Amino acid sequence: MQIKRYEVSSISEALTKIKEDLGPDAIILSAKKINNSSNSAIEVMAARDENAKMTEKALTNLTPPEASRLLENREDIFKFIRGEIGELKEIIRSGQKEKSLSSELEELKETMDKFFDILGARKRKFNPDINSKVYYSLLACGFTRASACSILEEIGPQISSQDKITEEIVLQIVEKHVIKSLPVRNKSKEEKRIKAYVGATGVGKTTTLAKLAARYSLMKKMTVGMITIDTFRIAAIEQLRTYAKIMGIRMEVASTKESFQKSLQLLSDKDIILIDTPGRSCIDDGYLGIMDAMLQNRNIETNLLVSTTASEDNMLDMATKYSPFNYDNLIITKIDESRRFGVLYDVINKAGKPVSFLTCGQNVPQDIEEVTPQKIANLMMKRVIH
Repeated sequence: MQIKRYEVSSISEALTKIKEDLGPDAIILSAKKINNSSNSAIEVMAARDENAKMTEKALTNLTPPEASRLLENREDIFKFIRGEIGELKEIIRSGQKEKSLSSELEELKETMDKFFDILGARKRKFNPDINSKVYYSLLACGFTRASACSILEEIGPQISSQDKITEEIVLQIVEKHVIKSLPVRNKSKEEKRIKAYVGATGVGKTTTLAKLAARYSLMKKMTVGMITIDTFRIAAIEQLRTYAKIMGIRMEVASTKESFQKSLQLLSDKDIILIDTPGRSCIDDGYLGIMDAMLQNRNIETNLLVSTTASEDNMLDMATKYSPFNYDNLIITKIDESRRFGVLYDVINKAGKPVSFLTCGQNVPQDIEEVTPQKIANLMMKRVIH
């Protein structure tokens, strides 16, 4: 075993030097603060085991008590890292928000995360290399850190029961877990004939409504009526009117609660009525009156559209902000403009509602697809197993 001593200013600096000198299989034996002149420094002892792979293999076969004893030194390192993070937080809170401090805080957080990932894997008798690869594969697919860790924790018993563990097997177990965790549409319930589509400005409500109108009219041979209450955007009205003329569908425009109720009556002979709504940023007191009328009508199915081009925070925010509409389903739009879909795992579970359709372009009516949890899971993980 080759042992080296490092005197550095941060753990991240130590990790860089250790990797350069001793390679990726090196281990940290100890870390402590030392006083060096006027500067505070850290002494890190690291080692490289020439038989690292054999040691790793042996470690995964140890019983939990034996593994815990071998990992006791790691706990000291974790305590040290926690202390470092605590100090940096205090410095940042006190107003010294230099970029270097914020950057180092993030690096230390990532370092601690990695250490805990490996430790957790060994305690559960996972192969740490495979566990780490799967974890970072999920991050590459767009899953959040919290979700990736939670999923790996929850599938632990299934992995432990396997005779042979490979990265491919673990990813397949992950996908099955994702499928089971997603809400499923209750197709045994009678489908509501009046459907409203809500969502932020620019998510594709008008185009999606046109695609669905064509789907019901041309493919299912149903009589369709359309209502738009998005009178804020003249272009949206004209766009929908153009689609309605092409498909031979009657369309009504409602700007008040009374005109909305009248529009419903005028279209009462239709098999399906589809309602286009304004984006939330456009909603004022007048629109809220119409929206209230929709909410009070329990015979209206409400669908929330979420665009994959939005940020993770924005998508999660939409799932919460539109909860007063008591929406029934999610429609995920613009998947042709995105590459990573793992964040949908959090969005769907936060909403607690099933996904009914995916849209993937501007073409009417073809760029829309009815989906199942299986298809959603495939989409989330297609970067690694599809």
